[in-house]
Amino acid sequence: MSDRSITAETIGSAARFDPQLRVPRRPRLRRGLVVSTEADQVVVTGPPKKQLFRGSSATDLLPALLALLDGERTHAGIAAELGRPEDVIFKALSLLWTCGVVEDGPPAEAEAALAQGIDGRLADFLSRVGSATEANACWEQAATRLRTARVEIFGAPALAALLRDELTGSIPVALGAGATPSERVTLVVWADAADTGSDGAGTGVSALAEHCWEKGIPLLRLRVRGRRAALGPLVDPRTTPCLDCLTAHDADDDARAGTETDGGREPHRASAEGDLALAVALFVRDLFAAVSRTTPTPLPMRWRLVNLETLSQRDTAAATRPGCPRCSVAEGPTAEHAAPATRFEASVAMPPKEFADLKAHQMHYKPSNLALQRLSRTWPVAGAVELLPPEHTRLGRRWPAAQPGPDTLALLLSVTAGIKADAPDKVARWTASGGNIGSVTAYAVVRDVPGLASGIYGYVAAEHRLALLSSRTDAVTGDRPLTLVLTGDFPKVARKYSAFALRIVLLDSGCAQATAREAAQTLGIRFALRPRWDDDAIAAGLGINPDMEPVTAVIDLGEAT
Repeated sequence: MSDRSITAETIGSAARFDPQLRVPRRPRLRRGLVVSTEADQVVVTGPPKKQLFRGSSATDLLPALLALLDGERTHAGIAAELGRPEDVIFKALSLLWTCGVVEDGPPAEAEAALAQGIDGRLADFLSRVGSATEANACWEQAATRLRTARVEIFGAPALAALLRDELTGSIPVALGAGATPSERVTLVVWADAADTGSDGAGTGVSALAEHCWEKGIPLLRLRVRGRRAALGPLVDPRTTPCLDCLTAHDADDDARAGTETDGGREPHRASAEGDLALAVALFVRDLFAAVSRTTPTPLPMRWRLVNLETLSQRDTAAATRPGCPRCSVAEGPTAEHAAPATRFEASVAMPPKEFADLKAHQMHYKPSNLALQRLSRTWPVAGAVELLPPEHTRLGRRWPAAQPGPDTLALLLSVTAGIKADAPDKVARWTASGGNIGSVTAYAVVRDVPGLASGIYGYVAAEHRLALLSSRTDAVTGDRPLTLVLTGDFPKVARKYSAFALRIVLLDSGCAQATAREAAQTLGIRFALRPRWDDDAIAAGLGINPDMEPVTAVIDLGEAT
């Protein structure tokens, strides 16, 4: 079995308790799929990824099971007809749903009526690729989203006409008449194709954006500058900053889009034939995804910047500028830009619940992601130093003031970065951890702890022991008997969470710090969290690369000696 595969046993067991695993109650085969049964496998072509089901269980059960998936039968009914235990059927259906093969049966009559008459090819597409997000229990829900949308397009006439033509047949769309949208509109699109770096319409887009903001109407912008297109942002007063804040970096993006030469960076090239049509096609793809929720899109929290010459692209985001009179609560003059840290938070922010993808949640149960919870630093060539077994019962009452000893060190390391239990299906930790990966690595800088030689030690959480890394402690200055240094295993978390990993690392560290503080105070050990430290010096002392394993906390324990 590939470590990228999800098994029926794993996903079926998880679906029993995980509310985000929404296995269809009256399952049916998705439209537009091709199923072929071979000697040793069942092959399903048509979902976002081709699916192979191998082994005797697949070839014995799946053909008969798939024949009964009509959207009317329940799990119990299917089990009865096949003469199989209902638990076996549930696990098989859980796997089929996870792999994008099945969806729920038709919705209630009123909702199903809205999907009547939709083009069969579009219905096939909505059903076939719907597992890319699993935001819709069935294709009729996606069709209803499209049918009830009302899109109006304003801005550059040529670009607006291309947008209307591209959307016609999928979403009700019209060119905006006048300066403001109609009352029934659900989404306004601003088409900006000016040849200069201005907004292309002066006060036109400003007035439109102000109207949409006041009325609570989402506004989505397409901006084309030379051979560069910005497929957004989406402005929605319920979830995003205003248009002025979101586009505050347009000038910087335009400068970055120039062409490198020996003399520096020249302005970007003029649009080529077909660039507007290409930009429209890419933009409509994201718009369609945002409305129907069938396929992933960076919207609404981020948007794409695309080079129309090379088709290279990157996601971007922006944040509220302090002092903005429209979307900031800060008083004072409006800042030119939001702070870099704020922009980072915006770039990795979780989308609103209505834009959450259940498909992304399923990735928790991939074997390769489950395996991450058991990976940790071990320092195999360093000298091993045993720790006392942690006495967790000591945390049941408060103790008088004391200096840290080997017993309190073992207990503090255990609850801060250690493992509570290691069951076959899950590692249990003493402290909360994003994705249960366990990104916190703890180091002990021992200066005066009875029974332990002074030096820098790494904590091997999987074995609850120390690894002696250095007999010198001067890399981490201090006069306390013991200093704990917490770092984050960024590469491990990034294997699952990509750019979001840094936020997970910092959140995990915050949880570990809170645990260490409560435990230390209960044990009567003075706890002092350092507000500043020398990253390079500490990293050198620990033997780490701070870009890959950032130092997230330095904690002094005990009274100065």
